[in-house]
Amino acid sequence: MNLRPLLELCRVSNLPTVWSNAVMGIGIGLLIIDPETIYEADTRTIVIIIIFAAPACLAMSLFYSAGMIINDWIDRDIDAVERPSRPIPSGRVKAADAKILGTVMLGSGFLLVVLTQALLGPMRLEPPLEAPIMAGVLILAIFGYNLLHQRTWLAVWVMGACRGLVVLTCMSIVTTADELENASHLWLWIAGPCATLLLYTVLISIVARNEMQPRWFGGPKTVMNMIAAMPLLDAIWLAVIGLWPVSLFCIGCSVLTKLSHRKIAGS
Repeated sequence: MNLRPLLELCRVSNLPTVWSNAVMGIGIGLLIIDPETIYEADTRTIVIIIIFAAPACLAMSLFYSAGMIINDWIDRDIDAVERPSRPIPSGRVKAADAKILGTVMLGSGFLLVVLTQALLGPMRLEPPLEAPIMAGVLILAIFGYNLLHQRTWLAVWVMGACRGLVVLTCMSIVTTADELENASHLWLWIAGPCATLLLYTVLISIVARNEMQPRWFGGPKTVMNMIAAMPLLDAIWLAVIGLWPVSLFCIGCSVLTKLSHRKIAGS
């Protein structure tokens, strides 16, 4: 099988936006653990973010691409009429293979989150155990959106929740429920970024659902430009938190997404 159809099916050009969300989640988690230290954005903080961002980014990438694959598998008959060039309706990827691949990727993403917890164990006396639970909720949200999006427009809110859950899952990789409870005064740094991503994703989803009417919604190009801009929201929040060096990574993710769209469509 040619690699390009798989890359299109997985929407790999959009993955930098997921990495940006994951890094922000890790940063928020560290803010909860030690609000004073994180504002210094010292070398140790940056190293910790890198250590946990790598597996977190990979796990969230697997979740994202699996969601895209399952979405295309469910929509294969509709896409055959409206978007016949997509990998499944065009015959470049078999529907049965896509279904298996999406399922395997979801399971692999969950397993990676669990393994990341095992990595965290030796580094902390009380390793967080909430991340696998949050990952499970994320998987349910992915399935929920894919099952509902053709039934009701309200499914766009489930899609928005998926982006928020990416941040919360990565946040829970480095923090515990007790630490979260003790840091209740930091609710803005948790709810703010998640709400921002949720609402922005809902907006993208609404435009994407109407991309076949470019006169009013701008078409696929508008959708891809909106997706590429998403990491800039993460960059703003990280700068506000005090992790401005990490916000540069998010800006880079935005640029990389835009460049990747020139090779692989993100819509």
